[in-house]
Amino acid sequence: MPNRNKTVKLEIKNDKVRNQIAAVISSMEGFLVQRGDDPLPPDILILEMGDEPARDFEYLGRTKAAGGAREFFLTSKTASPDVLIQALRLGVKEFFPQPVNEADVRAALSRVRDREVLPAASVSGPQRKGQIINVFGGKGGVGTTTIAVNLADSMARIEPQPAVALIDMNRLFGEIPLFLGMDHVFNWVDVSKNIARLDATYLSSILYRHRSGLRVLPSPDRVDDTFMVTPQIIETLLRFMRTMFDFIVIDSGQSVDDISKMILRLSDKVLLVSVLSLPCLINVKKILNTFRNMGYPPEPNVELVVNRFERRSIISLKEAEESMGKKAFWIVPNDFQLSMNAVNQGKPLSLVDGNAEITKAIRDMAAAVAGRRQGDVKEKEKRAFLGMKL
Repeated sequence: MPNRNKTVKLEIKNDKVRNQIAAVISSMEGFLVQRGDDPLPPDILILEMGDEPARDFEYLGRTKAAGGAREFFLTSKTASPDVLIQALRLGVKEFFPQPVNEADVRAALSRVRDREVLPAASVSGPQRKGQIINVFGGKGGVGTTTIAVNLADSMARIEPQPAVALIDMNRLFGEIPLFLGMDHVFNWVDVSKNIARLDATYLSSILYRHRSGLRVLPSPDRVDDTFMVTPQIIETLLRFMRTMFDFIVIDSGQSVDDISKMILRLSDKVLLVSVLSLPCLINVKKILNTFRNMGYPPEPNVELVVNRFERRSIISLKEAEESMGKKAFWIVPNDFQLSMNAVNQGKPLSLVDGNAEITKAIRDMAAAVAGRRQGDVKEKEKRAFLGMKL
């Protein structure tokens, strides 16, 4: 516990908000509201944003440069993404939308205390340089979520266990919680609304922890018209998550909008999921051409995953590869019944039948993506485990 009380300076014009926050500060041990005539810089400055955010940010920047406080919090009637991003860039630790939730203020002050009591390494651990693995659907209904969920689950089980996160970036009604039997509370919109307070402690409290050790960030389960998530906010989130995790697996669905384009730019590897059907292969070819026209992701970073493979398919793997001008990176055998059983039980394939061919195929793919050996996976083996003739 710190030896002295932390002083909090309130630059808040709204009397109701000021009194509300002051009451919370006074009720917490170790904190006090700084008197107006105190010449010393406070530990924390809480500034209310007015109708001219640019002027307020300029003032905040000058105050920070002059050492006017150790930490900065903001409160405002509006919480637009642009304001949150600018606040984050200036090093603002907390943002309180109005009307202010007293529990949020109390939690923010507790985090200040925790940061001083605990060494930084004990909160965030050693900084990592995580890879973003983007699982992108060639078409709806090809098993993109099945691949993403079970790939992430398998990666989390590799020894020694890497730190793995799974994000559902389907904008509406993502299904990852169903696949993992999750009873979750938060999603990435919640993180986006609180992007100014993003740190390891906050994010760890938001992420769902699966029994495999996998950390999961679901998509919103309802439409929220009051807050618009921008590519810049998601970029900030992903760049931060790279410092916490070895691998971030993203279920991107099939859309190519501004957010998905930004994720494609950041991705270290894009797994483009396809099945051997003519409509899907035509779509995959269009997607590959779109990537080339955009100039990203780089061609070597895009890998083709053929899902639900059957040897007796009308279209052969060789024909599909020739049509797309790209070799398949991995082939996942068809086991629709087991896949549906797993979803209905809310479990990954590894917990339903760890010895099934589909489970083994995804497990070996996870080892290859992670750059690990599991069962001495080789190019020849990964293409021939079903006795395929190419």
